[in-house]
Amino acid sequence: MKWICLVFVMLLVFACNESEVSGVTVGFYNVENLFDTIDDPTKYDEQYTPSSDRRWNEEKYQTKLTNLAKVISQLNNDQAPEFLGLCEVENREVLEDLIATKALEPFEYKIAHIESPDERGIDVAFLYQEKLFKVTDIDAHQPDLSAFDDKTRDILHVEGKIASGESMHFIVNHWPSRGEGLRKSEPKRILAAEKLKEIYTTILREDPQAKIIVMGDFNDEPSNKSISNTLAVSCDVNSVKATQLFNAFCELEQQDFGSYKYRSYWDMLDQIMISNALVADTTGLHYQHNSASIKNEYWLEQHGNKYEGSPLRTFGGRKYLGGYSDHFPVYISLEL
Repeated sequence: MKWICLVFVMLLVFACNESEVSGVTVGFYNVENLFDTIDDPTKYDEQYTPSSDRRWNEEKYQTKLTNLAKVISQLNNDQAPEFLGLCEVENREVLEDLIATKALEPFEYKIAHIESPDERGIDVAFLYQEKLFKVTDIDAHQPDLSAFDDKTRDILHVEGKIASGESMHFIVNHWPSRGEGLRKSEPKRILAAEKLKEIYTTILREDPQAKIIVMGDFNDEPSNKSISNTLAVSCDVNSVKATQLFNAFCELEQQDFGSYKYRSYWDMLDQIMISNALVADTTGLHYQHNSASIKNEYWLEQHGNKYEGSPLRTFGGRKYLGGYSDHFPVYISLEL
């Protein structure tokens, strides 16, 4: 009888652990210049200080945090994501302030972050719920832009195990911008793509069944050369090769949806890609087909002007709008 009770307890514990990861959301959000109000002499953050022409003060900073926390806490059907990649954060301190907001504190997020050498002083980061995911390693990889005498954001690689015991890899990106023009800046993003491919192919060489989730603001769309050619992603969930990534956001680009609006055109710059194991292996945590989504609800948009429907950002030029970000967040769902 004791043995029966012991087995029952073990099964119950296992079932509880499994239920914790029976369905999870993985999101990504470019939070648009999440800077504190302190002037850091090592960064170009002067625009986000009280003495700047934007008059970036504590009140505006707290409004920004509250707004972002509202979006994150309601990302997928009014539920917060279990895993979230971020970009355009100044430092670890702003991340600490973000997860301490009233809306996000209940989720007990932990932070994976490494300071990057980006000249603007912005980084990528990863938030996760520790009850579901135990981090075993964090690495930062810098694309080689020495030919352009330039630095960019690191590519952040976070490795760990989910509650069911499976290993997972999360790779967070924010590739060089299009500020110099799409074609002129494209070689920088191709170099970033080469570095990303080096990272995930190394992982797959060591473990061909590795479960990898790549996310980011790529400043390119799925059909652009850096992603379609350099990464050579698959846009067909039913034909993903063993060494290939499936890009869950190809179809949304093809339907003229986007996470960022430039003039009157939508660009699908923010994307999430996954390794073959998350598509083919349905015995463990895997991708829920057709779950790729953009959170673009009415309250996140500008209205009543020529930017109708665009993301409601913090500033429009120099004008303070008190919004959220110039990007919409994106997400996918996983199931067990």
